[in-house]
Formats: sequence, C-alpha cells, structure tokens
Amino acid sequence: MKKIDLKKMSGHRGLLHVIASDLKHYRGLLIWGTIALASGFSAVFLTHMNRELIAEREQVLQYRDSLDVEYRHLIIEQNALSEHSRIETIAARQLGMQRPTDAQEVLVPWR
Repeated sequence: MKKIDLKKMSGHRGLLHVIASDLKHYRGLLIWGTIALASGFSAVFLTHMNRELIAEREQVLQYRDSLDVEYRHLIIEQNALSEHSRIETIAARQLGMQRPTDAQEVLVPWR
C-alpha cells in the first residue's frame, strides 16, 4: 500500500479551482438535471403509491362483497326462522300452546 504525500497534493489545488469554475459555468445545466432527476423519482414514487392504493381498494371491495353475501344469507335465514307456520309448530309442540277459543277470549274496553 502506497503512502500519499500531502506535499505533492498541493499541486492539485488548481483542479479544485477548475471543478468549481465548471460548476459555476454549468450551474443551469446542473439545476435542470437535478430537477429532472427529482421529477423522475417523484413519478416513480407516485406510481408505486397509486398501485398500493389500487391493491388496497381491491381488498376492501372483496371484503365488502363477502359481507354482502353473508348479509343475504342472514336475511334468508331470518325469513326462514320467522315463518308463522314454524313459530306456530314450535309453540304447539314445545310449549303446549294452542289457539284460544271464543269462550277464552277476553275483550278489554278501550275507554
């Protein structure tokens, strides 16, 4: 491994001066290049975010559809369980209930 002699490096100070003068001379190109790079990176980032949001939206729509199907099944089940003939059969078999006869009916006066 070579040792670098700092005294010999002093001759390269002119190089730094040339680089600085080139940056001053081409500063417009440097600014426009930086803007173009920033624009490119922002376009890539926004495209990535857009795709993530679209994927999330699709998941939410699938979940909504599954909830809709479950809701329809629950409505069908509710309608089946609330049929009058089913309720009447359960009341008669399990609770021993029956329809009252005319003699068992009591009318309550309204006022």
